[in-house]
Amino acid sequence: MERRDPSPEDADRARQPLALNPTRVRQIGWVVLAVFVTLVALNIARERWVSVLFDAIVVGLLALTLWQNAQGQSLRAVHLMVASLALGLMALMFAGQGLYDEAPMAFPTLVVFAAMLGAHRLTRALVVILLVSLVVAYGLDQTGILPSVQDSPPWVRLFEVGLILVITWMLVQMISDDLRNAITRLEGEKQALQQSRQEIERLVQSDNLTGLPNRLLARDRLEQLLVQGAESGRVVAVIFLDIDNFKTINDSLGHAAGDALLLQVAVKLRAALRDTDTVARISGDEFVILLPNLKTESAIATVIGKINRAFREAFSVDGMSVLVTVSMGITVSPRDGEDVDVLLKNADMAMYRAKDLGRNTFCFFDPGMNESVAEQLRIAAGLRTALANGELRVYYQPQLELAGERVIGAEALLRWQHPEQGFIPPTVFIPIAERSGLIHEIGDWVLQQACRDAQQWRAAGLGDLTVAVNVSPLQLRRADFDVVVAAALAAAGLPGEALELELTESSLIADTRDLAELLQRVARRGVRIAIDDFGTGYSNLSYLRRLAVHRLKIDRAFVDGICNDPNDEALVRAITEMAQCLGLAVVAEGIEDSATLQRLRGLDCQSGQGYFWSQAVPHAAFVDFVCARRGCVNDSGGCRPG
Repeated sequence: MERRDPSPEDADRARQPLALNPTRVRQIGWVVLAVFVTLVALNIARERWVSVLFDAIVVGLLALTLWQNAQGQSLRAVHLMVASLALGLMALMFAGQGLYDEAPMAFPTLVVFAAMLGAHRLTRALVVILLVSLVVAYGLDQTGILPSVQDSPPWVRLFEVGLILVITWMLVQMISDDLRNAITRLEGEKQALQQSRQEIERLVQSDNLTGLPNRLLARDRLEQLLVQGAESGRVVAVIFLDIDNFKTINDSLGHAAGDALLLQVAVKLRAALRDTDTVARISGDEFVILLPNLKTESAIATVIGKINRAFREAFSVDGMSVLVTVSMGITVSPRDGEDVDVLLKNADMAMYRAKDLGRNTFCFFDPGMNESVAEQLRIAAGLRTALANGELRVYYQPQLELAGERVIGAEALLRWQHPEQGFIPPTVFIPIAERSGLIHEIGDWVLQQACRDAQQWRAAGLGDLTVAVNVSPLQLRRADFDVVVAAALAAAGLPGEALELELTESSLIADTRDLAELLQRVARRGVRIAIDDFGTGYSNLSYLRRLAVHRLKIDRAFVDGICNDPNDEALVRAITEMAQCLGLAVVAEGIEDSATLQRLRGLDCQSGQGYFWSQAVPHAAFVDFVCARRGCVNDSGGCRPG
């Protein structure tokens, strides 16, 4: 630890008197009082009345000292005790044998006592006074005014010298005991402080849950590894690891189960790595793995293989077997950079690329990812502007009843017409809107616009058409989503029965109680719930029973091959039969020819949509389409007979 020069404050504290123990002051006071009472008795026996007088005065002052100490004025008592002893000893010296008197022998003890219990200024003044008294005694002796003579019998001198020695020993022993206790206490406090610092450092640099290094320590180690790698010419790899669908586990089983899973993941990762490798937990379900001293990048594949094997076995969480997959992003120094922040950013981008590739895989960083991220940032910024400038549009793809091909509603689809780039596909900007958090604002706007347009259809005489609006899984995480839906319906004056919310199966895999209650509140307003792209997700039939679902939408991937692939036909047949058993309606997506339409009719599919009738069109074009199907003419937003 680096030493520092004492500050003025430290110096002031060093000059302050020690903390006084009233018990110790009382003990010293009684010892000194006993000594002077003994001296009074001895001088009375020797008929040295002047000395008796001075000793009696000192005894009185010491008694006052003990009283002040009992009143809680220990510091004042000590100062009075030092002054009384100094005056008493000097008086004994002048009234006794001068320079040959035993009193000056106690001067050093008094100085030590004052130095240990008094302030430095008092001690310096005491030394000066005692030295002056010795000089005065010497001057009086030399002038013959008060000659220094030895007139005490040997036994008296022996007694007094022995008494001074014993008292000196007692006082010094008391002071040394106090110092020893103080040093012991300070040493204990120092050790406790060191342990506290070590514990604080451990807490600051480690993850509270898993005990693994945290982001701070991981950065520090990576800095050291990069320096070592540059000196040795070896490769350093950084792996970002994220648990796939961890939020689903947290929401389904609870945060305690999620923590238990993280602990097991930490143990497995540690077991799969070398002793020289580092695994750190940097956030909720994200880990960083540092691989130092690699001869070639091919060694990374070995580590990736060990990690994948570690996750092949199921984890036991609350008595349940849970299979967990991970997505990993890998960056390598010096190839991809030699700066800590750059490498961590690169590994993070590579990990998200692995997520985009379908999860449960790994991806090495590629410089092109930076361009992709920059493009995503530009799109996110452009989305904010688009929402403010009215560049977003809601298009509608008609939905028809297959039996009579009557228009029964439309699916609202978001389109972005960029002033410079033209139409930007939803598959490009919707994921970015979800990652940036803009999906809430955009989703609310689409819902409000679709409700307003649906109410205009009704006002124009188009009938009781239903509008279907896609809902992002992120929107369903808002506890007040039902309030948002109700506000959109109320603002447009649209009845709840005219609105259908389309949810993807991925929105429902958690199947939490909160989600079930949320959908129930929405359904109580008359709003219908549809499962979009049914059959392509998890197809967990249990949520069809527990959640307020009204309709299933068969994904176009099955509809496209229904005339050519018996498996697709069998799947569509199974979905329609199951829906009938559950009392659910069915709508088929992607109908593009009459043969597909006829085959779906034969499978008892009630409704559908697709290019066979119309692609998604603007609001006015949709009104034209409905009017044309009815043999009417669109006249200022309404239908009239043609």
